[in-house]
Amino acid sequence: MKRDPLPLTKKKVAIITNNIHCGRHVQYFSTLERYFRTNGWTVEKDFNVHKIVICGCGFHDAMSDKIKRTLAEIRKTNFLEKNIIIMACLTKTHEQELKKDFKGQIIALHREELLDNIIHAKIPFEETPPVNMFRLNEKCYFEDTGSENFHIKISEGCLKKCTFCIINKAKGYIQSVPFDKIAGQVKLAVKCGRKKIKLMGEDTFAYGIDTGTTIIELIKKIKAIDPGLGLYFGYLHIRWLNKYAKEILSLCKKRVLNELHIGLQHVNDELLEKMGRPVVFSETYENIRAIKKERSDLYMVADILVGFPGETEEMFNELVEFFKKDKCFNKVKHFGYSDVKGSISSTFKDKVSSDIIAYRWDYLDKILGQRSYSSQTNESRIDNETFRITRFDDYSFCKDTFDEEIEEKATSQDLIVAKPDILKKDKGEFGF
Repeated sequence: MKRDPLPLTKKKVAIITNNIHCGRHVQYFSTLERYFRTNGWTVEKDFNVHKIVICGCGFHDAMSDKIKRTLAEIRKTNFLEKNIIIMACLTKTHEQELKKDFKGQIIALHREELLDNIIHAKIPFEETPPVNMFRLNEKCYFEDTGSENFHIKISEGCLKKCTFCIINKAKGYIQSVPFDKIAGQVKLAVKCGRKKIKLMGEDTFAYGIDTGTTIIELIKKIKAIDPGLGLYFGYLHIRWLNKYAKEILSLCKKRVLNELHIGLQHVNDELLEKMGRPVVFSETYENIRAIKKERSDLYMVADILVGFPGETEEMFNELVEFFKKDKCFNKVKHFGYSDVKGSISSTFKDKVSSDIIAYRWDYLDKILGQRSYSSQTNESRIDNETFRITRFDDYSFCKDTFDEEIEEKATSQDLIVAKPDILKKDKGEFGF
């Protein structure tokens, strides 16, 4: 399909992504949309534009494959590849793979200032306020407690211990956001009348380990701003359930915590250690049961991985029997293991065959019933290669992804916003 050239005086961009189910990724591309709009660009839902920005999630090789298919589709339109920009985690997790075939521009995560130069931005990306309220137009189920949550990222990165993960290649070792920046966003939430705050991070309860504080201290400071705030948490590594058991229980008693998303991954101690997550599971589960007993209404989600290298039939049956008896978890996200290039586990020798992994995934799905996330949407399937829950579509357009009301309140907070007089440019400045 041949594209008609666009007038040089118009500035149009298409922002697309391969993942609308990760809150942190959604915040990234929503903030990117705000950035383009405040710099005078129109965001479109087609490829009749000057620039295409691909926000690539790179948590798995299957996500990289989505980008390959997306690029192939864009190429059919004869769109100039030099005007395609790939951003986000994929640029680090699959950097070498991208550079082999892609002839456009790659802007690595945390190097967004390079985009400022490309579009001659008057409002730099680093001065663009983060988006806190998402408004997606497509089916999206990353949110466990509703779209009314006010999202605040409190940290990036992790302790880099898990053997099956490569996201640490993109995000690195944990970097906690200074409290003054978090406090500014909390105050904005209060000003906007929002009472539910979702704290996000690759490992939320690792907050402060790099700065000499703790997640517990952060929670206390946030509650001091407004005692009526309800707090919801992104991913919680299983290690913190033991370290902060008493504190978490106390916070539950005070009805401060309203959701926990726990990365269990498995219930077998030997396998957990091999995953880089050494805990005594029986002790951990006792803490989980104590928390649920104290707060029966606490919404709890578990991540589970079946078919990890070395998982025997006995280990899998142990997992199945656990969920037959468990009364704590409201929802369970279970995934089938497959190698990710660059991960430690990809070098393990005792792999479980893909057929067995598929069988185990399906069997556990039946055991979980309505607790399984696979029962939440008719637009999902089991990917033939990874047995992960995915959308049929390889990409989604990112347009009107954030709440205009919050945008207006953010403006009144003296945050950096674009003004029409500084966005007037001669058409030659855009470099098309």
